[in-house]
Amino acid sequence: MTTAAEATGIRAYGQVLRLSGARSFVAAGILARFPRATLSLGIILLVSAATGSFGSAGVVVAPLVVGMAIAAPLWSSRMDRHGQARVILISLGCLVLSASALLALVLTGAPFWTWLVAAFATGAATPDLTSAVRARWTVLAPESQRTPALALETIADQMVFIAGPPAITAVAAAIDPAVAMLGSLVLGLVGGVWLASQRGTEPARTDTAGRPRFVWPPAGVVPVALACIALGGVFGAFDVTLVGWAEVGGRPWLAGPAFSALAVAIAVGSVITGARAWRLSPIARYIGFAALAAVVALALPVAQGSAPVLFAAILVLGLAVSPVMVSGILVASARAPEGRVTETLAYPTAAMSLGVPIGGVIAGSALDATGPATALITIAVALAAAAAIAAIGEALLRVSRR
Repeated sequence: MTTAAEATGIRAYGQVLRLSGARSFVAAGILARFPRATLSLGIILLVSAATGSFGSAGVVVAPLVVGMAIAAPLWSSRMDRHGQARVILISLGCLVLSASALLALVLTGAPFWTWLVAAFATGAATPDLTSAVRARWTVLAPESQRTPALALETIADQMVFIAGPPAITAVAAAIDPAVAMLGSLVLGLVGGVWLASQRGTEPARTDTAGRPRFVWPPAGVVPVALACIALGGVFGAFDVTLVGWAEVGGRPWLAGPAFSALAVAIAVGSVITGARAWRLSPIARYIGFAALAAVVALALPVAQGSAPVLFAAILVLGLAVSPVMVSGILVASARAPEGRVTETLAYPTAAMSLGVPIGGVIAGSALDATGPATALITIAVALAAAAAIAAIGEALLRVSRR
């Protein structure tokens, strides 16, 4: 009989899912991701419906994203110190209160500045439950099974990003944006409470004696975390540019399928990544595939004249990007200091969240100035920057350790 450590290919996923408690926390984690994956879109729909301005909606989303990026490692650090269950429940309570306040302020026409404050509070109250689930894998799965286990989490992310935005948009159009936003919160609340109730797979609390009050990233994860800012810029640039490309071509409805194509390709690529036995180290894969994806992305501006050719290029790009995302989490997992696993796993996600609006602003400026072709080049530039930052950071880290 093949043991879990020896399993390869698709069988590796079956092995990790048969680990005690794995399927329950994976399912809970998928539901728990919905607020983080859809709140930005929900607020855009809500604010644009209330004001008639997408510009105002974008302004309100900015503090939400900043709040998420700043607070995610803090919540995750507290999970390490005090246990996931307690912190998840507290954070979800804060999220419900702050999101409800934002909803009420927008619907009652309160002063615009109060919307910004409530949006920041909502972002700051949103826990990174993806890192909480990944931390459980580091406890449950042996080292030989970490790649398929963490690849599975990347696949789960893409499932939410594929299903979440169309669902929340459909509910907003059919019923009301406020109902769509509340629905996302309810799903997240159900998933979060379900995850918190699963004490058997929860990582043990760590001793807080002698620990500093302020949270600083572990040195080993800094190169990848900084590179993930650029990687987040890839997705911000992609979202803005593809919307502009679809509108310029007179087919705005094509933007949605383009987003789904990238998400599906990343999910498929993650399945392949997790099923392979790699000789390269995770950091080498991160740098190498980011550089490869940058080369692939150079095809996007060339292909933008034909929708079918562009979609083919997007699919290839997603396949190239997926090993980058999985490898970044593997690096963070391997380099997490004892007692700081959940916190360390939150840094790549928080960094990507921070990079999304940066990439969107840069690509949007290029789009306004010269059109979709130039804006698409920013995707390749961002990927090249991710590879370069990771490589330089890794070299500096090795020098400092000597």
